[in-house]
Amino acid sequence: MATKRPAHDVHPSRQEQVPRDSHPRKRQKPDNLSGSKSFKKARPVNELKTSIRNIKRLLERDVAEKSMGEAGGKNKPLPPKVRISKERELASAQHELAESVAAEKRSKMIARYHKVRFFDRQKATKRLKRARKAMKEVEDDSVKREELAREADECELDVQYAMYYPLDVPYVALYPSHKKAEGQEEDSDGKAVEVARQGDVEMRALLKKCVAEGKLDALRNGKLDKEGNYKPVEGAGNDETKTKEKKKKAEDKSGKRKAEEMEPEAASDDESDGGFFE
Repeated sequence: MATKRPAHDVHPSRQEQVPRDSHPRKRQKPDNLSGSKSFKKARPVNELKTSIRNIKRLLERDVAEKSMGEAGGKNKPLPPKVRISKERELASAQHELAESVAAEKRSKMIARYHKVRFFDRQKATKRLKRARKAMKEVEDDSVKREELAREADECELDVQYAMYYPLDVPYVALYPSHKKAEGQEEDSDGKAVEVARQGDVEMRALLKKCVAEGKLDALRNGKLDKEGNYKPVEGAGNDETKTKEKKKKAEDKSGKRKAEEMEPEAASDDESDGGFFE
């Protein structure tokens, strides 16, 4: 029985009649779509905790070996360079773990209070529009207009309260809607009457300060403390001191070079002066 000829043996005039592969190979997508080769995924929390625990044990064991000395030490202590690199690795892992925990807490807070913040913003916006509309209707009455202007300012602050309240802390509702309590009235539809403005008094005062200083985004992202000042960033002070030390070293080197360049010139001047007067 004759064997079937391979595809490359088919005459060129018959190539179109030869069936092609029904399952063409798919083009593989690159793992890193950002385009940079140095892309690094964040390590999971459990892996960071394990790494921190192992490095701490290694450093504690090294301290114990050094304290025991040559008498009872089974292992040699770590070299200074290795210990410094391990300490830096430990500090980096601890910083990364703190950032991961803070990001996880922030995401939980956003998901938990998203609905409450949305309703507070809607209610505050409606009240603000109502107050501004009432101000246009009482243009002749200056006293009433001032009262409505103050109410409009408070409503505008309520809108900013709902938008820029820190995302990493529990949200305190502005207009909490509760079920009917003892002595609480109801409207015609049987729903509880909307309560007056509440919220966090200290946060409202801090919000006014941030509006004046232009720090609303920093307040929302949790970069400010309770007094409205920026929180210290870990490692920022060390970087500043390092840069200052580098600048001082560079200045000292440049000063030494200038002094060395000036010395031969001064020596040559002295020699020429002496030869001339002799």
